[in-house]
Amino acid sequence: MPRLDLAHRAGNHCGSTALRDLSTYYGWGFDEPTCFGLASGLGFSYVEQPEPPERLFFGRSNWLEWAFFEHLGIDHAVHEGQAFPDAWDAIAARLDAGDPVMLFTDLYYLDYYDSDTHFSPHSLLAVGYEADRVHLADSEFDEVQTLPLERLEAAMTSEHVVPLQCRYLTVEDPTVTVPMADAAATAIRETATFMLDPSAIDRDADAFGRQGLPAMRAFAAELPDWADLADPAWAALFAYQNVERRGTGGGAFRYMYADFLAAVAADLGLPADAASRMRDISADWTALGGLLQAAAHAEEARRRSLLSAAGERADAIADREAALYADLREAV
Repeated sequence: MPRLDLAHRAGNHCGSTALRDLSTYYGWGFDEPTCFGLASGLGFSYVEQPEPPERLFFGRSNWLEWAFFEHLGIDHAVHEGQAFPDAWDAIAARLDAGDPVMLFTDLYYLDYYDSDTHFSPHSLLAVGYEADRVHLADSEFDEVQTLPLERLEAAMTSEHVVPLQCRYLTVEDPTVTVPMADAAATAIRETATFMLDPSAIDRDADAFGRQGLPAMRAFAAELPDWADLADPAWAALFAYQNVERRGTGGGAFRYMYADFLAAVAADLGLPADAASRMRDISADWTALGGLLQAAAHAEEARRRSLLSAAGERADAIADREAALYADLREAV
């Protein structure tokens, strides 16, 4: 089939870039930070795993991609559990009908990255196919990428990090049924509540490690002990990458969220300093990332000192985030 006429360019984060591309395609008109905020994209997960890096964290929520549609009242469906041939037949049929499809993958199997690290779920859009190849709009690249279907199968059925079994999302009806201001208020309320008390929201908040500010506190307390992991240098480097690289937009996703708060603050009656406080928090995360990067390359004694300093900084960030989320929740 011909590739869909979908305007694409590189963005900050995989999920919010895909949402921005869909927003352009369907005429919703949202930029990437707005998509990220409307999706309650900000979060924190702290994960232990048996293979290096044995400790890792993510600064986004686990439900970003579908929460966007829920908050705006856009009819959509998340599919998972099919065998790949059946899933691919359904995806191809949607492409034939003129609808891009969001796919969830392990980046390791996307050959155009040439990566030796498993990283999932990495979301992107299928925008066309030909014979045994699929065309993909991916956040890291301005140009649409092409991948053999056998590699897409491996990417969509990976057992690493977050196990996947052909997860994909389709837009059933692109009509927005909830006013943007209402959706934004709901999204902010969910983000603030989740970060303050993950158990208080109607999500499976414990499905992927520890969550929210309690997880951030645990991360801060345990950072000094990372020096005793099997590969502390890799754990520290991967942590730095999850602050400043790997699709975060810098500051562990907080810079993007600051832009979202700035865009909606006046309409929602948010505290006048909400966006600037989030930008300051973002800068704190960037500084924390610098400590983690330095720890990754330091000798053992120096690494221990840097990880201890990073733990103190992370705990101070948690204090600042807690105060801001409390104020945001009260405002909306």
